[in-house]
Amino acid sequence: MMANGTPIYVNNTQIENAESYIYMGQIYSTRDKNQDKEIQRRIKAGWTAFAKHRDIFKGDNGIC
Repeated sequence: MMANGTPIYVNNTQIENAESYIYMGQIYSTRDKNQDKEIQRRIKAGWTAFAKHRDIFKGDNGIC
């Protein structure tokens, strides 16, 4: 995050300024303090995990 707008360079490569990023599984935003994006990301991750294992949850797998 650049507070004064001065670009930061590492090995002659300018570091990209990101408005949001994921750190340790949570979205952090430098501008938006609203948690809607984080909530939507977690909901999507839950549905993705469910879809990945849909056959286990809905199929006749002989477990029950």
